[in-house]
Amino acid sequence: MTAQLFTDRVKLAAGGQWDSILQAVCGLTDNEVNPRKRNIPCPHCGGRDRYEFRNADIGHYFCRHCGSGDGFSLIMKMQECRFPEAVDQVARYLGIERKPYRNEAEALAEQTRIAVRMAQRKALQEEWQALEAEEKRRRQNQVADRVPFILAGAKPADPNHPYLVKKKLPPLGLYQQGRLLLVALYAEGHKLVNLERITPEGKKFRLKYGLCEGVYHRFGAEAWTVYVCEGWATGASLYLMDSQAVRVYAAAGKHNLEAVARIARDQNPDSRLIIAADNDTHQPDNPGLSQALKAAESTGAAVLLPTLKQTSDQGTDFSDFYLATGGLKHGTV
Repeated sequence: MTAQLFTDRVKLAAGGQWDSILQAVCGLTDNEVNPRKRNIPCPHCGGRDRYEFRNADIGHYFCRHCGSGDGFSLIMKMQECRFPEAVDQVARYLGIERKPYRNEAEALAEQTRIAVRMAQRKALQEEWQALEAEEKRRRQNQVADRVPFILAGAKPADPNHPYLVKKKLPPLGLYQQGRLLLVALYAEGHKLVNLERITPEGKKFRLKYGLCEGVYHRFGAEAWTVYVCEGWATGASLYLMDSQAVRVYAAAGKHNLEAVARIARDQNPDSRLIIAADNDTHQPDNPGLSQALKAAESTGAAVLLPTLKQTSDQGTDFSDFYLATGGLKHGTV
């Protein structure tokens, strides 16, 4: 009981301080313990674009390669130590010493006190999380309400926009506002919820506070073959290469593939579903392919990879394949 009480005391004291604890104990940077940062290099496995620190309450972190856990778990990974050693390191940082109890009654009283305080903290955290989620939904709804007005004030995209010229693509379903291309993004139920803006140089960003999870841009009507891919240019390339006889869902990023594949399956239950993966050979563990395989497994879809004779230090996708083949029709797979 004494060992468990010591651990509980350390957990209680560490709550809300895991950002500073992990910086001191593991040498993590401000960015690596900042809940506002997303998809940054993982301090443990080194994988690019896959780690985030979610909150300082329990030190919750998430990596798409090496997993997730609390602050103790991250210390164990970073320091290659066991749980008791991780607890000791946190205790030393917080100045908590093991203390003897005169009898079992005193230990039980301490255990009860800690349990009550931890339950109170959990209740407050849940209340705060519910309020935060409600505020997030409110902001997302406000953004969704703005999108039709933004599109109404925009013009059809110029076919000579530098991004379209570079990709050798027509402005399928695109609008333009100044020098920015506008891609309409939809959520489940095909509800218009956000916009992706593309600069002439190809940089992409969405409306601040808008819904980003599980959003897509759709090409084509109902069809036997349905593709799910990452970006607008890849989706447009697939659509044109199959003579516009397919339906394509561009998922606005690899981390949306699984959610959008589920939507595509629901909207096209009798169609053949194919995840057209980016082949990220330039990144550890090929996240484009691994996310595509995950989406395929959850939806019973097939996976298709682009094949190019020449390799690229930036990986390849079906937009690259379209450019390499001159945009010629290659038929369905």
